[in-house]
Amino acid sequence: MGKFIEATDDIVSIVNDISNELGFEAYGLDVQPLCVTKASEVCKVVKANDLAEYASKRDNLIFVLCYEAAFNGRDRNGSPFVDDATKYMWIRNAMESISYDSEKGKLSLKCPTLQIPLSFYEKYKEAGVNSARLGLYVMSQIADLKKEEAEEKKNKKDKKKRQENGD
Repeated sequence: MGKFIEATDDIVSIVNDISNELGFEAYGLDVQPLCVTKASEVCKVVKANDLAEYASKRDNLIFVLCYEAAFNGRDRNGSPFVDDATKYMWIRNAMESISYDSEKGKLSLKCPTLQIPLSFYEKYKEAGVNSARLGLYVMSQIADLKKEEAEEKKNKKDKKKRQENGD
C-alpha cells in the first residue's frame, strides 16, 4: 500500500455504516478509513501500531485502507469502475476480518478466508465455493473440538491435583 490520502465521503459513509452494523463502537474499536494511491488489494484492514495510537490519542485504532483508483476510478468513457454496492462488498469483506475478544480485551484481524483459484471457480461455480466453505467449517469444528479436549484435560488434571491435596 502506498501514499495515504483522505477517504472520500462515500467511503467514509460505507465504513461508518459497516462499523455500526458490526457493533464496533460497543467494544471501543475506532475505525478510520483512508485511501491509498498504490495497492495490491482493493481494500485492506490494518491495526494501528502503538506509535500511531499514541500520536492520534486513539485506542484500538483500525485503518480501513481503500485503493483510490479501484474505488473512485473511471474507465475511458468516464464511467465509474464500480457501483456503490460493490464498494460496500469490498469494504465489508475486509472489515469482517476484525474481531474483538471482550474477555481478553484483545483485537484480532484474522478470520477464516475463502480463497479459491479463479480457474477452479470457473469450472465448478457454486459447488466449488460450497466445497471451500465446507472445508473452512470443518477446520473450525476440528479446532473447536481440540480446544474443548484441551480444556477437559486441564480440568481433569486440576481436579486430580485438588483430590491429591485433599481439597
